[in-house]
Amino acid sequence: MPWYGFIHPLLAIVTLGLGLVMAQTSLSRVSDWDFPLRRQRSRSITFVMLCVVNFAIGLFVNVAMRGIHKEVKITGHLPLSIFVLVAALSAALITFARSKPGETPPLMRWHAVLSIAAIAVILTMAFLGGLKLIGS
Repeated sequence: MPWYGFIHPLLAIVTLGLGLVMAQTSLSRVSDWDFPLRRQRSRSITFVMLCVVNFAIGLFVNVAMRGIHKEVKITGHLPLSIFVLVAALSAALITFARSKPGETPPLMRWHAVLSIAAIAVILTMAFLGGLKLIGS
């Protein structure tokens, strides 16, 4: 595999790490009155941007590999990545919900659910990629 083929999995690991930090914070602190909403908002936006960059790099690598006749086809990888984009974007949009001072927005409870769903799908995609790597 060419050198650029390794960028996508490495960036996916970084994205997964940020997603785990974001989801853990969201799960453990969502009921606190001093929930770090600004920090979660910036983490969520960074997570969405990393997901978009991962999506673009994954498409670029696949098209580049197709050009040298070494295309990698992973079953379900593209629909799963679209689901991750939608879940991450939804989680980021939830962080913009308004609430009364000293209260956590009610929609923030969904932030953890959507973040965990995105992380689970990223892990599923990694598992599918690992199976393809072992099988080929």
